[in-house]
Amino acid sequence: MQHRIRSAGILLKNDCILLIKVRDFSGEYWIPPGGGLEREDVSTKGCLVREFKEETDLDVEVGDLICVREFLETNKQRYNVELFYLITAFEGEPSTDSLAGLNDENYIQSVEWIPVSTLHSLRTYPSQLEKTVLRRIEDGRFSTHLGGYVQGENEDVNIL
Repeated sequence: MQHRIRSAGILLKNDCILLIKVRDFSGEYWIPPGGGLEREDVSTKGCLVREFKEETDLDVEVGDLICVREFLETNKQRYNVELFYLITAFEGEPSTDSLAGLNDENYIQSVEWIPVSTLHSLRTYPSQLEKTVLRRIEDGRFSTHLGGYVQGENEDVNIL
C-alpha cells in the first residue's frame, strides 16, 4: 500500500469557506484546497502554499494546525494522513486558471466561496467540516504542531 501526506487549508471570509468542487470515480464532492507533499516541498505548510497557488491561484499565509484526519483511497489503495491548517491571509481572486497542464486539471471542477450555512446540504470531505473543523476554529481550539526539523547539524532549528 502507498502512503501520502496531504495538507489542506481552511480559508474563511464573510461567513463563507473556500472549497473546491472535484469529480472522481465516486462522483462530485467539495474539499478544502490542498494536496500531497512533493519532492521539492520542505514542510507541510510549504506544500499548502504551493497547492493553494496551483488550485486556486491565491497566495496564502498558513497559520495554526487545526486537526488531522486519516483516510484510505480505496481505488488507489493509498493511505493518507491529512493535516488541516487555518489560512490566515490571502491575496488574489480565486480561479482555476493555473490548473492548465497539471494532473488535477480534470479532477477539479471549480473553486467557490460556499456559505457555511449551506455546508450541511453538500457532500464534503472531511464530512466533519461543519460540525467539528469549523467549530474548533470558532472556539480557538488548535492542535499542537511541534514544528519541522532536519536531523543532523542545526537539528534544533524549526524550519517552519
